[in-house]
Amino acid sequence: MIYDAVVIGSGPAGSTAAAELARRGRSVLLLEKAVLPRYKTCGGGILGRAFPLLPASAASVVETSFNAVQLHFHDEGLLFTATGEEPLVRMTMRADLDQLLATEAKNLGARLVDGCAVKQVIPHPDHVELSTGRGTFQARFVVAADGVQSLTAKACGWSPLPRLAPAIEWELHLPPGEFTRFRETARFDFGFIDAGYAWVFPKRNHLSVGILTTGQTKINLAARLEDYLRRLGITKWDRVEKHGYVIPLEPRREPLARGRVLLSGDAAGLVDPITAEGISNALRSGRLAAEAITEGPPDPALVTRRYQELLETHILGDLRAGRWLAKLVYHHPRLRHWAFRWQGPRLTQFATRVVMGERGYQAALKNPLSYLKLLGWH
Repeated sequence: MIYDAVVIGSGPAGSTAAAELARRGRSVLLLEKAVLPRYKTCGGGILGRAFPLLPASAASVVETSFNAVQLHFHDEGLLFTATGEEPLVRMTMRADLDQLLATEAKNLGARLVDGCAVKQVIPHPDHVELSTGRGTFQARFVVAADGVQSLTAKACGWSPLPRLAPAIEWELHLPPGEFTRFRETARFDFGFIDAGYAWVFPKRNHLSVGILTTGQTKINLAARLEDYLRRLGITKWDRVEKHGYVIPLEPRREPLARGRVLLSGDAAGLVDPITAEGISNALRSGRLAAEAITEGPPDPALVTRRYQELLETHILGDLRAGRWLAKLVYHHPRLRHWAFRWQGPRLTQFATRVVMGERGYQAALKNPLSYLKLLGWH
């Protein structure tokens, strides 16, 4: 059997692509190398802009929700609170979210095979052949959503992702009295580490605490996280699970589709360069991949061109603008100090609108007047 599409990876990008393809009546195989459910290192924060892209059943895996998020700027001695009428961020464990999304795709008609690592990707003129530990599969198109270390991208000749940010995260189980101090507030801490930030995400009964840097110098992140915990007054815990990972800061330099293979989510490098959040664009790119494959004739040239056009319209332009702003936020601390000292509430309001999907980075930069107003210059 030749599937209309095989999707590699059952995270938000892959499962969304599989679900949308199945919803549009295509034969779909969803492959996942791990046995589900599986732990996924991730803060697990679903921003307000991402939640409407999830199926309604996603509410069942939300552990906590926050209509307010604290932004601490340690080097400036400033604190701002972003607030919204709807939750700015909902917290989930990625194992639960990914399991739900994979099940949603399966219920819509996709065939789900977990514990199935892809070993070889062999392009043919009229299909792609995938060799796995569970046999060989064939597809007219492949959506590669197999993460930042995408073996599919490597096998198909894409160059490596240009920039990666190291991050670590600890799942901290605190004594009940200690946990109560933090359970009501999600927070981001800037100025604590060069060119990055630290965070505390309260879950149902524990904290996800982490730190990342977008800089190019080597930093002992574990030591910095321990310093951060001491700064917060966290010196003991009942149990801790420690994880490290990398986050793509830029998309791959080449077009994100070639031949019959389309890259999606972290495999494409579609992460917000300021927040380092990837779920929103993973969901969007999975849906766009399905749209490109199904909206016209199954011609590889047409599909790859259409996918790149859709990405440019809905994701890539905003990421370019976001990278420009990220340089100001992370690599020009004096400018950040000045901006938030004088226009902190206005900048916090802008960040809130971005998080909720009401505003994009590109729109702000394209409109000079609104940008001057944002900085208080008009």
